[in-house]
Amino acid sequence: MSSEKTSTFTFRIDKEYEKVLREEAQTKKITVNALANQIFGDYVEWQRYMEKFGTIVLSREAFKIVLDSLDEKSLLNLAVDIGGKAPKEFILFKWKEIAIDNVIKFVKMYFDHCGYGTHDHTKTGGMITFSIRHDLGKKGSLFLKTFLETLIKSTLGKSCNSTVTTNSLVLSFQD
Repeated sequence: MSSEKTSTFTFRIDKEYEKVLREEAQTKKITVNALANQIFGDYVEWQRYMEKFGTIVLSREAFKIVLDSLDEKSLLNLAVDIGGKAPKEFILFKWKEIAIDNVIKFVKMYFDHCGYGTHDHTKTGGMITFSIRHDLGKKGSLFLKTFLETLIKSTLGKSCNSTVTTNSLVLSFQD
């Protein structure tokens, strides 16, 4: 969410949309205004860019099936191909420059919006560390590790240290 000042914006919506929005806000225990702001934020910060990049939506289970169907060499090649090109293009398109903060924002957006898992990151003593938790299994960990290492190498020119388990990984690199 932005820390900018707010503004008043009035518009009309279909009655059925209003009903669904009110129910969803009540379920989430937030105001309709807060829910609408989240929806607009998601569109402004993510969805409009994904539309321009021709992104498709794939369920987590379907993605896991794809990963599980690949042999290790094909899985690694896929992760390198995707991690070496798409993130860099997206970062340049959205933020107009490759910078460490923009790479971190991209990784945050990637996990917040794509459904691959949850993440956390820290900056401590000149090290940036990402912790990733997912439900994609061993091949998912291998894919995400290789994707993120390739992303960091192709955008920042930095090598990573990684620790991988079946459903998580920790990846660190020098700031």
